[in-house]
Amino acid sequence: MRKLGYTAALLGCLSAGAASAPAADTTPKAMLNLRPTRGGVEYDTPADQAAIDACKVELVTDAQKRTIGYALRDGQGKLLRRFIITNGGKALNQWSYFQDGFEVYRESDVNGDRSLDECRWMNSGGTRIAAIQDGKIAAWKRISAEEASKMAVQALVTNDAALLDSLMATPEELKAAGVPDSVIAKVTADAPKRAEAVQALLKTLVGWTEKTVWNRFDGTLPHVIPADPATGVAKDLVLYENAVIFAGAPAAQAAGGQQAKLSFLQVPEMIKIDDAWKFVELPRAVDPEKPVVATSSGLRSAIYEIAGVGDAPQHDAEMEAALKTLADYDKANSALAAGADKKEAARFHVDRIPLLRGVVKASKDADDQLSYNKQIVDSLVAAYQTGAYPQGRKVLDGIIEKKGPLASYAAFRAIGAEFVMRSEEPGGNYVTSQKKWMSELEVFLKDFAKSDEAPEAWLQLGSANEFNAEEDKAREDYAKLVEAFPESLAGKKAAGALRRLDLVGKSVSIKGTGAQGEAVDTSQLQGKTVLVVFWASWGGQSVRREIPDLLKVAEKYRAKGLQIVGVSLDTEKADLEAFQKEQKLDWPEIFEPGGIDGRLAVEYGVGSLPTMFLIDAQGKVVNRNLRTASEADRQIEKTLGQKSPAGVALGGEK
Repeated sequence: MRKLGYTAALLGCLSAGAASAPAADTTPKAMLNLRPTRGGVEYDTPADQAAIDACKVELVTDAQKRTIGYALRDGQGKLLRRFIITNGGKALNQWSYFQDGFEVYRESDVNGDRSLDECRWMNSGGTRIAAIQDGKIAAWKRISAEEASKMAVQALVTNDAALLDSLMATPEELKAAGVPDSVIAKVTADAPKRAEAVQALLKTLVGWTEKTVWNRFDGTLPHVIPADPATGVAKDLVLYENAVIFAGAPAAQAAGGQQAKLSFLQVPEMIKIDDAWKFVELPRAVDPEKPVVATSSGLRSAIYEIAGVGDAPQHDAEMEAALKTLADYDKANSALAAGADKKEAARFHVDRIPLLRGVVKASKDADDQLSYNKQIVDSLVAAYQTGAYPQGRKVLDGIIEKKGPLASYAAFRAIGAEFVMRSEEPGGNYVTSQKKWMSELEVFLKDFAKSDEAPEAWLQLGSANEFNAEEDKAREDYAKLVEAFPESLAGKKAAGALRRLDLVGKSVSIKGTGAQGEAVDTSQLQGKTVLVVFWASWGGQSVRREIPDLLKVAEKYRAKGLQIVGVSLDTEKADLEAFQKEQKLDWPEIFEPGGIDGRLAVEYGVGSLPTMFLIDAQGKVVNRNLRTASEADRQIEKTLGQKSPAGVALGGEK
């Protein structure tokens, strides 16, 4: 377990206040010597002495400018480590490790008992959060099915019984999930003999060594056994059934030559319990040269048997074999799709089509058949869009002529593909290409007015008209969308766009939950001029170009009563926090789940970033369509009734 003796020395100077210089113990070498307690964490560490000597230690301060810890940056300024106090105490309680400047792993003393009790992986490190007890993972607060499968491989390779036990659903967890007691008794009957079962499993893992690593988790869509008094199931049970875990040699070894044949693992069942996926039974080793045989034991079988409603539905070996063939092809050839050679990329997508047809043929469910037929269309479009498969258009036209839901999907995807192709042509005229695209969308909406793709087509058409300053046409498009598809996500966004277009002169209150759980409400800022900025760290160069200039705008007008309020449309809080740190954002930030489909983005029909509203000191909107910091600067100056101070330039303007 991580004790905090080291941290006492590391933070010896904290009591001296924010102005203190780092103590001798806070050298780069000392900070680099502290490592994660968990193995398998990938994070940046300078390898040579010159790189270590180039590292710099800096103080970390809170909002009150009090020193709360230390951060270590490399010679290029990228974060490597950050060790801080988050609970107001005098000892470190959070240790963070970074890769490419982003936090990927964190260890915390959450309860203040001066020992490690939580580990968290994030960004490229994953999503899982583990509870630690006596130095070992005791439970998972959050873990995806993919990450649970990775941890299972690690547990088997290292023969870590405690780690494997943490991944198995306990009787208490199954009961809390809604599983009937009689079913729990049946599926956990072998738990007392798990240690012996694990040793037997290890003996059957062909080709596995202490260097074997996780490769991937494959499974069809998760299934739901609905809550039903007839079966005794108290809550919906979400399961993966007969999934597969593949393992192999480390990447460096795999690249050096032909790999030996390795057993893979068949997963009879995994169940989602709150935010954690757990194994119901131990995975089973499968000889790579023998066919997979679907299992019929587990929760589903027990529920159907005990409820007396007949046998559980049988798994389809033909379907699973077809899916495995497709997955193996993707794994072996996916580099072609990402490569620069357009002919090879086209060939990759074209060669997927017969395999997808095999999946469609094996499927017995109409919805699944449509889903995989849409994947065939996606492969056709991807091949056609490379320009190296022109006959793809003829194949797509053949699908479109047959009408129906697949035809509308193919027509809509083809319109988008040809717009991209025209835009990429040397010397192509974007305005002409966009007009053609918009006219094609209008024809699509006449031919497929009730299709599943129609709402998105209306929204794209309305957004394009709005972007082109054709607001009357945009209003017509949005209104038609709201009338025809009011309950669709696109319909709700269109209603939000209409609300946004009518904001000027109206009072508005933008409120939500801040990144730290605090309430943020622009109506509480009456008397200030408020600039609301919808943005996201994934918003590309437009966001990265405008945010630094908006910081200048905030400083320029701060004394005149300007307050910027951000609305982050990031999907992960860690991405927001990393960008805030990088750009030194100091304004209040609303962060809620959903990203571009989140509550506020939908309520105001925000489709491009950044989008900004300017609210005057009386709480009324004076501009609802600002796109750049320069536009915001001019409108703020006008609203405040002042002239721009001499010598201040934004975005290269003089």
